[in-house]
Amino acid sequence: MAESPPQAPRQSPPRKPARKRSRLPWLSLPATVWVLAVFAVPTAILLASSVLTYDGAEVTGPLTTANYGDLFRDGYFRAVLWETVWMSVVVGAVCSAAGLLVAHFIVRSGSRWRTLVLLIVVSPLVSSVVVRTYGWLVLLQGDGLVNKVLLWTGLTESPVPFIGSKFAVIAGLVHVLLPFAVFTAMSSVGSVDPVLERASRDLGAGPVRTFWRITLPLIRPGLVAGFMLTFAISLGAYAAAAVLGGGRVQTLATLVRDRMVVSLEWGQAAAVSVVILVVGAVTVSALLMAGRRSRKGM
Repeated sequence: MAESPPQAPRQSPPRKPARKRSRLPWLSLPATVWVLAVFAVPTAILLASSVLTYDGAEVTGPLTTANYGDLFRDGYFRAVLWETVWMSVVVGAVCSAAGLLVAHFIVRSGSRWRTLVLLIVVSPLVSSVVVRTYGWLVLLQGDGLVNKVLLWTGLTESPVPFIGSKFAVIAGLVHVLLPFAVFTAMSSVGSVDPVLERASRDLGAGPVRTFWRITLPLIRPGLVAGFMLTFAISLGAYAAAAVLGGGRVQTLATLVRDRMVVSLEWGQAAAVSVVILVVGAVTVSALLMAGRRSRKGM
C-alpha cells in the first residue's frame, strides 16, 4: 500500500486583537474628582483671589499684581518669610534626625521596649493639633513643669520665658510632626537587608562606619521624604505659632490671619498664601531633582 502523504499541520485561525477595556479610565475617575474638589479648585480660587482688587472683603476692581508688589516691597513681610523658612528647615532637620533614630530602634532593635516606643510615637496622633499645642503651653509657661524642673535643679534662678520664643514654636511643631518622619523612616530602614550590615561588620567595619557607609545611603530617600513632608507642613502651620508664639513670633500663617482679620487686606492675605504654596513646591521640587541626580550618579 502506498503511504498517504503527510498532512500539513492545521493552522489555527488568527486571533482577533483583544479589545481594550474601556472601563479602566473610569476607575481613576473618583480619585480625579476628589483631587479636583479638594486641591485643584481651591488652589485656583486662591490664585484668582491673589490678583483681585479688594476693598476689605469685597472685590472692587479688575485684575492686578499690586498685591504681590506691595507685599515684596514690605520689609516686614520679607523678615517674616525668612523667619518662617528657617524655622521650617530646623523643624524638618530635627524631625528627620530624631525620626531616623527612633525608626532604627523600632525596626532593628530586639528590645522589648520598642512596642512602648512605637505607642509613644503614635499617641500624639489620637489628639488634635490644638490640644497638643495647648499641652506645650501648659508645660512651658512661667509656672509650668519645665520651669519648675529648671528651678529645682538650679539650672536657672528665675523662670525662663519660653512662651513667645522661637524655641517654643519649634518644639511644638516637632512634637506634632515627628510621627510623620518616624513612619517615613521606618519604611526605608525596613527595606534595607540586614545581611548587608552584617557583611560590613564581618569585613571589619564598626557600627558607626557601617551606618554611615551602608545604612545611611540606602535610607537617604526616606530621610529626604520625611524632611520634605515636615518642612512643607511647617510652612503653613498656624496653631503652634499662634499659641506658643505669644504674639511675638510671626510666621506666614499668622500673617495671613492678621491680613484677613485685623487689617482686612484680603488680596494680600491670598498673596501670602500663594507664597506659602510656591515656597513649599519649589523646595520639594528641588529636593526631588537633587535626589534623581544623586541616584543617576551612583
